[in-house]
Amino acid sequence: MPDRTHAPALSPLVIPELIPYSHSKLPNGIDLYILHDPSQEVFRLDINFEAGAFYQPQPLIASTTLNMLNEGTLLHSSSELAEIFDYYGAYVDFSNGQHKAEASLFSLTKYASQTIRLLGEMLMQSCFPENELEIYLDNKRQHFLTEKQKTGWLARKKLAELLFGPFHPYANAVHTDDYGKVTRDLLLQYYQQRINARHCTILLTGNITDTIRQQTEQIFSQLPQPSDTPATPDYNFESVEAGYYHVQKDDAVQSSIRIAHKGINLRDEDYAGFLLLNTVIGGYFGSRLMSNIRESKGYTYGIHSFNVSLPLYSYWCVATDVNREYTQATIEEVRKEIRKIQTETIPEEELSLVKNYLYGDLLRELDGVFAQSDGLKQKLLYGTDNNFYLQIIRKIKNYTAAELQDIANKHLHPDQLYIVTAGESTAHP
Repeated sequence: MPDRTHAPALSPLVIPELIPYSHSKLPNGIDLYILHDPSQEVFRLDINFEAGAFYQPQPLIASTTLNMLNEGTLLHSSSELAEIFDYYGAYVDFSNGQHKAEASLFSLTKYASQTIRLLGEMLMQSCFPENELEIYLDNKRQHFLTEKQKTGWLARKKLAELLFGPFHPYANAVHTDDYGKVTRDLLLQYYQQRINARHCTILLTGNITDTIRQQTEQIFSQLPQPSDTPATPDYNFESVEAGYYHVQKDDAVQSSIRIAHKGINLRDEDYAGFLLLNTVIGGYFGSRLMSNIRESKGYTYGIHSFNVSLPLYSYWCVATDVNREYTQATIEEVRKEIRKIQTETIPEEELSLVKNYLYGDLLRELDGVFAQSDGLKQKLLYGTDNNFYLQIIRKIKNYTAAELQDIANKHLHPDQLYIVTAGESTAHP
C-alpha cells in the first residue's frame, strides 16, 4: 500500500525531443514545412498569408476578407461547403492577427484529397456573396455594440490607444460606423492583393503521407504570385506619456484595471529571465498578485500579468476586475509588488517552485506534434524554431535570484506605468 501521509518525491522533468521538420519551396515561392507523426490518424494544414490588420486600408477589411472565405465560392454556397466538410468529419478555421492571416484545415488522413481540394477552392475561388456579407457584418456589429458596454473592453481599448497611438493598426481602433464602410469591392481588392503566394507559408502536421504532400503541392502551387508588390504600410507609434487614465462608465459595479509597461521582445537576451519574473509576479494561480490581492485582500476573483511580444512592439500588462471601491487599493498593491521584486531577492523555495511550474508550462507547448506545430508557426515569425524553447528552459534553470532582481530593476520602472481604469469614477491614485 502506498504511504498517503507523505507527498511523493519530485522527479526531474524530462525535456522532450523535438520532432524534426522538413522545409521546401513550391514553384510559386510558397514555403512548405512538414512535421510528420505516423501515429496520428488526422492531419492539419495551416496556410499563413501576410494579410493581417497591419496591411488593411481601413478597419475591418482584413478580418472580414478572411472570414468571408467560408461564405461561398464560384462552385459552392456557404451551406454546401459546411455540408461537405461535415460529411468528411473535417473542420476549417480562420484567424486574423496583426501581421498574419491564417486558414487551417483539420481532417482525417483518409479524406485528405477531398478536403484539401475544397480548401484550395475556398482560397482561390471565393466570390464574397453580398447577402452573406450583409449577414456577417450585421452579426459582427451587434457583437461589437455588446462588447463596448463592458468595462474590460473599454480598458483594453484605451490601453492600446495609449501604447500605440489611435491610428496605429496595433490599436485596432474600430467604430460603429466602420461596419457600414465595408464593401464587397474593397474585400475583393484586398483578397486579390493579399491572399496569394507572396509571403505565404504552409505547415502540414500529423500523419503526412506522400499523397497528402503531393496533393498540397499540386493545389497550392496554383496560388498566384502577383507581379506587383503592394507597398508595406509605414506607421509610427504615437505613445502618450505614462500615467493614470480613466474611462468613465456610469453605473458600473466593477472597475476594470490595466497596468502596463514596455515589455520584452522574444529575441531580447533577457526574455527568459523576464518570463520567469512575470510568472512570480502574476503568471500563475499561486503568483504574488493572486496571493496578495485575491487570497489575502479579497479584492478580486482573479488577477494576472503577461508579456506580449509583437514583431514591432512588446508590452507587459497586469489585468484584473475589482469592485469599484477597491480600485485604488488594488493599484497600490500592484505597485508594491513591483517595488518588492526590485528590492528583495526571491526566496529560494519560491524561485524553485516557479521554475518548476514554468518548466511544465513550456513543456506543454512541446507536448505532441500539434503543439510543436503551433510553437513552430509562431517562432518562424521571429526567425527561429522550436529550439527556442529548449534554450529558454536551460536559461531559466540557471537563473539566480540576484540576476532576476537585476532584470527587474533594468526593465521595470514604476514611474513609467500606464494605469487605465474603466468604470465609475474613483479618486486619483
